[in-house]
Amino acid sequence: MVHVSFSLLGPLEIRRDDQVLSRPGGKKRSLLAMLLLTPQRAVARNRLTAELWGAAPPRSAAANLRTHVSGLRSWLGDCLPETAESGLLSTGNGWALGFAQRMTVTIDVHGFERDLRTGRQLVDANDLCGAEPYLRRAALACRGVPLQDIPQGALLSARAAVLTAQWLSAVEEYADLLIKLGDYERARTVLHDFVGDHPARERAWRGLLLACYHQGDLAAVVSTYRSARRALAEELGVEPGAELTVLYRSMLRRDPRLSRSRPACPQRPGPRTVPLGSFLEV
Repeated sequence: MVHVSFSLLGPLEIRRDDQVLSRPGGKKRSLLAMLLLTPQRAVARNRLTAELWGAAPPRSAAANLRTHVSGLRSWLGDCLPETAESGLLSTGNGWALGFAQRMTVTIDVHGFERDLRTGRQLVDANDLCGAEPYLRRAALACRGVPLQDIPQGALLSARAAVLTAQWLSAVEEYADLLIKLGDYERARTVLHDFVGDHPARERAWRGLLLACYHQGDLAAVVSTYRSARRALAEELGVEPGAELTVLYRSMLRRDPRLSRSRPACPQRPGPRTVPLGSFLEV
């Protein structure tokens, strides 16, 4: 069984077992990303044309698209010879990726979205310990800006923005979960690095305040709030919002309603990695 992985949450990376493969360039790379983001389903010609050439494609767009499809098909044949029986499939009004039954295929975007969805469902069901490994994997999924080295038109740019927003929320939700579980030190570690890169995220500053407070580190609470206030002024030109300010003042007066969370979960194995497998099996 051959395992192929496609990583889009950062620079494009393609692996066949342990071997890093060469990547298609230019519009072929954009075409590959469009197809990978829509597994099992064909991407229509008009969507591919709009992505590659925008709202006013040249008269040669149809012929050029066929050329890029042919180039991508050749790349698949060279790098993944197992796809010879499937590969890039024409569906009449578009194309879809297909892979041989003897291949397992993982695409990090879909694993990330699955983990985030499952983690949220478990939190909603109040299974916080069950949610932890899923949200942890979602929080660690990005290796950089999603789709960062893929030429982007309107469709890929919009998808990249959504993935970025999902990941930012995933990190904050994971930190919130750690705080609810009483794992304050790990929450502080996660959020300290996060606010350094994303200083305008008030939810993250709120979590960092709570983690410091519940560890009894009032000095860190004061310095964290001052850092948040300075960062928000520099990034957005605003003062901290009412929720963050009220929380900070409650901490200064040691409001008894700010009770500590229950102890962290006992160690348990993380969720089993479930590959996408052949797209025919998903």
